[in-house]
Amino acid sequence: MTGPVDGDAPPLLPPQLGRVWGTGEHGTKRGRRPSLDLEMIVTTAAEFADSDGIASLSLVRLAELLHVSANALYRYLDSRDELDVLLREHALALPPTPASGTDWQVDARDWAHRLRSRYLAHPWLADLRLTVPVTPNALGWLEALLAALESSPLPRHDILRAAALLDGFVRAHFISQRDVAAWAAHPLSEEDLVERVAPLLDARGYGRVATMFRSGRYQQPTAETHEREFDYGLERILLGLAA
Repeated sequence: MTGPVDGDAPPLLPPQLGRVWGTGEHGTKRGRRPSLDLEMIVTTAAEFADSDGIASLSLVRLAELLHVSANALYRYLDSRDELDVLLREHALALPPTPASGTDWQVDARDWAHRLRSRYLAHPWLADLRLTVPVTPNALGWLEALLAALESSPLPRHDILRAAALLDGFVRAHFISQRDVAAWAAHPLSEEDLVERVAPLLDARGYGRVATMFRSGRYQQPTAETHEREFDYGLERILLGLAA
């Protein structure tokens, strides 16, 4: 005889989401007594990505770092995609609490700076494939921003769009900062670049750019420059949302 079906029970999540939400299996799924746990696996993967980049991380390499076989990892993870989900949660960490709770611009500004700090702490976060947020920390960050924007003059149906705009700005600015820093290894110095390129700009009629080159404003940004540029862009967005 079949017992009653609980119609209020939530549907099961896929394993890779169930584990991150705490509703799925924990520890080893089969085999011998576990010598690892997900926290150890994710922490080791994140530390490697911090030093060597996410592109260098594979399940085989991770297994070597943990001194286990690659097959052993599959007792804890279903796939590399699941590892990426867990890594994103690790990198984001817990969402921020409102800076003021009363001023939406202060709270949105603080949210953006805190998210930027997560990218700076874990640059590979920007290399993970963009997805709709469906995990606890990612949705917690969204909740915090929606709460900040709730008291803004925006129509209710525009709040999620504004949240996506701010989130996208933080990510795009970080990627730009990182890529420009990588370009700093260019063999030409700034002085050589100006000396060699400015005449070519003149010849093509790019006078405004040539003037900027020669003025010294077209130079390798510093950390302080990046900070100012981030603040400038963020303030323009907040002013636009307030209009």
